Amino acid sequence: MGRDKKRGIAVRGAWQPVSLAFLRSRACAQLSPHAAKLLLDLLGMLGTNASRNGDLSLAPSIMRVRGWSGRTSLEAATRELVEANLLIQTRQGGRKDCSLWAVTLYPLDCDLKKIEVRPGCYLTTDYAGANGVLEAPPTADRPAVWRRARKNTLACPATGQTPPELSRHGTNRSEATGKKGGFVPPWDKTPQKPP
Repeated sequence: MGRDKKRGIAVRGAWQPVSLAFLRSRACAQLSPHAAKLLLDLLGMLGTNASRNGDLSLAPSIMRVRGWSGRTSLEAATRELVEANLLIQTRQGGRKDCSLWAVTLYPLDCDLKKIEVRPGCYLTTDYAGANGVLEAPPTADRPAVWRRARKNTLACPATGQTPPELSRHGTNRSEATGKKGGFVPPWDKTPQKPP
């Protein structure tokens, strides 16, 4: 009888292990695309075996190289990862020093003299929620719903009402299409006859 042979993983260069429990979790599935991209960028900043965790900078000049051109998107994605307990600030930045961050999927592994927190300030299962009990993974009956990293709804201070949703060309979507949510480019609009 033949014996089962374990197949090796052919990976070139250094690589970062990520827990399958996290990748299959509802917490991971519910991340917005911006937050998931930021988490992936942060994992790429870590050294082998998650070294340098706690010494990660999200300075705009560093993140611009990774495609983060706007501060608003970066701040919203950072806020979402913090709220999901996947990111923790290890040092508050100031005039001369930048803020530093750690991915909570791995323990701290950096020079402790330069950060304001200590090992044990978080658990690597904090993303799971209270008491580290994992919420049920997404299923067909209860699928994951992406969080919104950024949703700007401006309300008029005088009335408290939100303005109608605008397209990227500044026209009201419901007026342009006759129904809510559709987008018709300006060149596809049929001229309206006067009443």
